[in-house]
Amino acid sequence: MATKHPTRRNILKIGGGITLVAAGGLLWRAEDRGVFTHGEGPAYSAWGMWNAPEYKGTPFALVAAAVLASNPHNTQPWYFRVTDTSVSVEADRARHLGSMDPYLREMHIGLGCAIENMMLAAPVNGFAATPELQTGSLAEDASRSGRSLAAIIHLAKTDPASEPSPLHDAIARRHTDRGPYDHDRNLPDGFTGGLASLANGMPDVRLRFIADGDARERIDSAIVNATTAIVADDDMLHDSNVWFRNGPDDIEKHKSGITLDTAGMPPGILAAAKMLPPLSAETSHRAWLNATQDVHVPSAAAMGVIAVADRHDIKSSLEAGRLWQRIHLTAALAGVAMQPLNQPVEMADRDKQLGRAPDWEKRISAFSDEGFEPTFCFRMGMPARQAPASPRRPADEVSETA
Repeated sequence: MATKHPTRRNILKIGGGITLVAAGGLLWRAEDRGVFTHGEGPAYSAWGMWNAPEYKGTPFALVAAAVLASNPHNTQPWYFRVTDTSVSVEADRARHLGSMDPYLREMHIGLGCAIENMMLAAPVNGFAATPELQTGSLAEDASRSGRSLAAIIHLAKTDPASEPSPLHDAIARRHTDRGPYDHDRNLPDGFTGGLASLANGMPDVRLRFIADGDARERIDSAIVNATTAIVADDDMLHDSNVWFRNGPDDIEKHKSGITLDTAGMPPGILAAAKMLPPLSAETSHRAWLNATQDVHVPSAAAMGVIAVADRHDIKSSLEAGRLWQRIHLTAALAGVAMQPLNQPVEMADRDKQLGRAPDWEKRISAFSDEGFEPTFCFRMGMPARQAPASPRRPADEVSETA
């Protein structure tokens, strides 16, 4: 029987079929890895529920606003106990950053951000709110496990505010922008001056902006050098990487952490990154270092520093968080992008934890007034593109009726 040789037409048919199968496989992979979607599903429902009718006029409305607050690495280190007359805010120590935050200082800054959102949500929901912030030393308290009380928001019923604070309306518009900023666009006139006024009434907190000159060179260098030191520290690398989420399934499982979508990559690179297998901690953090050095620092219009008298004081950390939340909400209203760049302070705490010489402490002291210690550094500028939302655990998953 004569052997049949494939004709050119058959080869083209076979090749076309293989191409279609391959394309279908790539399409399935892209769909499975969330290339075509972002911000959908239960992990993002909190952004649409924060002002929901079913919460209106109840203490849970304050919790729904709180869960959208800024917080370190999107760890969402909070838990809320709700009564008719109060909401207790607890630090969930199981959600800490380990060697990245050995004294839970950044955790308490994040809790302060949540408290600020609650204070903004209270009037519009018919509550007069009075915060009772806990006191004490983080340096002495950091070894405890479980949950610990950070604040009690005392509530008294009143008529709902007819006009909520503009910052209240910005709660769901505030997102961390890790992408490049547009260096050709200046900050709005008077913007930093307006931000400075947000610290009024906070005598134990200082706010400084650094836009140029030798001080700018020093803080830029400190941020890059500190990032380099973190990437070289195996424990810090591991404790940071624990909070990175790989793909839609991981995001839906945890509803927290840093995602590829929020990492600030250009759209084309983001799509390619989603198609690849998960990167190692070393590779992803080397990319973070490169972005810090080549994008975050040079594209910033200015750096900001929040300082307190004692950065390991519980109340001071909560107050610093309240101020940072006000700053970021104000920026959202003005169309200004912001991102924490707190690596130098993280390295100062790491030195203290390991009993090393306080080299980083000396270095960051140049960025604050005498008698004050930097506790939070950030960058600002005009956005090159819109920052996406991060996954969030909704109010009903992080609260209970006491």
